[in-house]
Amino acid sequence: MEEDLLRCMELISPLLVSLHDEWRGAHQLYQQRYPADILAEHDESTAASCVRAHMLMAVMRRFDGTDGCHVLDINGLKVLNYRDLAVFRFKKVDAAGRHQNYQTEQQKDFDGQLPLPNLPAAVRLTSGYQLDISGQAIERIIIARPLGTSIMWTAQVNVIEDQASWIDITPRRLAGTERFDYRGRAGGRR
Repeated sequence: MEEDLLRCMELISPLLVSLHDEWRGAHQLYQQRYPADILAEHDESTAASCVRAHMLMAVMRRFDGTDGCHVLDINGLKVLNYRDLAVFRFKKVDAAGRHQNYQTEQQKDFDGQLPLPNLPAAVRLTSGYQLDISGQAIERIIIARPLGTSIMWTAQVNVIEDQASWIDITPRRLAGTERFDYRGRAGGRR
């Protein structure tokens, strides 16, 4: 797990500042530009969908057409392909890097690192944000490596003075539970 984390984070390091800043910008746009009466009508799912939509547009503006970056739409699954080595989904996540939406078969295959038509055989990652307890501010920006219904590792991205760093925040597992996913099934999805 640690080798995979180090390899992946090194691979995507040129994107970390931009991903961090675009998540914060998308959330700020949602919080500041939507009228208060509209925000009051949004449930958690609607709010997450709006922030994600703004993030996808920011990613398209920032990365699409940049050398080695391509935004792909695979039957409605919008992802960022980085040099055919890493592919990102964009989601609101919890502290462990898990997203909570209904999973289509295509999303399950993405998270399971399984082949998908028109998607390179690259590592699949989730770029996400976790809200604070109030639900009003971003607590952290996260990169997670899904593996079926479990998370292999989770890294928090920090940016200070346009320099990105990251720390491993993968929840530690009790001895003997390494092969169990967060829903309690042995071995995760295969």
